[in-house]
Amino acid sequence: MDANTLKGLAVVSLQEGTKLGRVEQALFDLVGRQLRAVEVRGEAGTFVVPFEQIEHVGSDAITVVSSQVTQTPAGGSPAGTLLGLHALGKLKVVDDTGTFLGTIGAIEFDAADGRVTQLSAHKGGILGKGGTTTPIAASAILMVGAELVTVSTVADAMPSSL
Repeated sequence: MDANTLKGLAVVSLQEGTKLGRVEQALFDLVGRQLRAVEVRGEAGTFVVPFEQIEHVGSDAITVVSSQVTQTPAGGSPAGTLLGLHALGKLKVVDDTGTFLGTIGAIEFDAADGRVTQLSAHKGGILGKGGTTTPIAASAILMVGAELVTVSTVADAMPSSL
């Protein structure tokens, strides 16, 4: 599932039968290759839902057991160390041969377990049109730093399709 598709999804409490809010962004731990939480904006403000508290990610909504699973974002919370798609999109991707592949353009994850399955690095083009997109298997990630993501060029680490 493309992480960009989460933005705007309703978050619904099954026990209370209410919409808690809409997803603002997915929060990732790229070092751990995992979707860890979603940041949600509701009527009472912004809160975080840890991925392990999500019952299902559907095409129209994300379901949780109850509003009790929500957490208030705080500087010292685990959500404070996670990166959203906007921040991840600023990271440059360089392979182990020193080739600049672009910046992170998309992140694919498994909706069942939150595991990151693939990144896409994009470079070139004008206003998001054109350019080159390089798919990168999550297993190819070597390190995630403050400015760069380094990846392996090993043939079996790059997805064969796309």
